[in-house]
Amino acid sequence: MSAKDMFFAENKDFSRAEERTYAREVLVYNVTEDILVVLEDLNVSKKELARRLGKSRSYVTQILSGARNMTLGTLSDICFALDVKPKVTIPVESVLDSLEATGKILWTMEEVDLKTGELIRKSENVFDYRDSKGWENQAA
Repeated sequence: MSAKDMFFAENKDFSRAEERTYAREVLVYNVTEDILVVLEDLNVSKKELARRLGKSRSYVTQILSGARNMTLGTLSDICFALDVKPKVTIPVESVLDSLEATGKILWTMEEVDLKTGELIRKSENVFDYRDSKGWENQAA
């Protein structure tokens, strides 16, 4: 059960911005929780992690609470300090499958071509590279 399921009706539609914010928070939560589990498994305190990183304990606390933005570089440094190898996967196929299952496909190539055609027709400053006659006219 997700936080959205706990606080919102099942059929609640979220805006794209709300979905993006929620996805960001879920990622931050999952990564920081994974690091906290590794710290516990290795019996390493936040103070010890801070010492290994050459940072303050408050910095480590901010990173692991999500209060400070963790870059991939920071994640790599933390993993190196803990002697663990990070693994990041981006399961594009499963995301597309789940979007399709919920009817939330955001666009199709046909729609992109359609919108591109509309854009080209609406603007004199956009050159359609697919029009070979246009290339000849531009060169002249």
